[in-house]
Amino acid sequence: MNATLPADLVADLRPSRRPARVLSAGAAAWFAVGLLHLGVLAFDGWAWSDAVSFRKPLVFSVSIALLLATIGWVLDRLPDRPRLAGTIAWTLLVSSTVEVGLITLQAWRGRASHFNTLEAGDAAIFVAMAIMVGVMSLCLVAVLVWSLVAPPRDRVVRLAVIGGLALIMSGLGIGQWIVELGNDFVETRGVVPETVVSGERGVAKFPHAVALHGIQLFVLAAVLLRRGTLAEADRRRALRRIVWSYTAVLVFASGQTVTGSAPLDPTIWSAGLAVSLVAIVVGFVRIGRALGAPDREQSPSMTPA
Repeated sequence: MNATLPADLVADLRPSRRPARVLSAGAAAWFAVGLLHLGVLAFDGWAWSDAVSFRKPLVFSVSIALLLATIGWVLDRLPDRPRLAGTIAWTLLVSSTVEVGLITLQAWRGRASHFNTLEAGDAAIFVAMAIMVGVMSLCLVAVLVWSLVAPPRDRVVRLAVIGGLALIMSGLGIGQWIVELGNDFVETRGVVPETVVSGERGVAKFPHAVALHGIQLFVLAAVLLRRGTLAEADRRRALRRIVWSYTAVLVFASGQTVTGSAPLDPTIWSAGLAVSLVAIVVGFVRIGRALGAPDREQSPSMTPA
């Protein structure tokens, strides 16, 4: 394997234009907040499952950091339109910061952040969070539409971006379903749920998380494929397999949840989930092997459009 590979990968992931740098700075800040809350969670005895837990600022901080950095990477590979990209970047950064900031605030107040509508102050915070999620969703829809109208020139990048954003759209839909489940729980039982479930044991956030974070896997595969020795058609085929295998993961995770089974319960859905995960691992193993093979073809440019 080429000794310069790590430096090359960092160069491929480094933000180039100002909107991407703005989002990357926000991602770095939220990742630092997540690390801080990892320590707080440890000090708190790893209280992970309660409705009021420092796991929430930890998980949401890291999740939003990944999302911001990834959208920045995507904006760098779309046509250079500074005003549009800047508007999307700043709107996404501010709305996500307010949302995760409110989640963090509630954790430090010792109050549940989600579905806590039993008192006026908590309800107002939950409504504000919902508004910010709506604004974030509009930003993500805008990026998807832009990617469809003026897609990245590199066909492998195009597949990674559009495939990942399409999964994010499904994740937003699942998020709305989670909101409905959570609100119904509060209305019928008068308490805030520790975890929103479908049926007896289906963890609703399981497919939600799967849908939101497939794009990072696709971007990683696209970046690695650029440095590999596969022919262009083989690169597209390799990424296509990973995208479809990950889509199958989402389908099986959703089936597992909707039928009321926990993520690790043995069902036909979990069997399909396992097979799909193996297919993804095999895909990355093949990409890894191509990284160390003799060079057969010059990699296409992956620099910003």
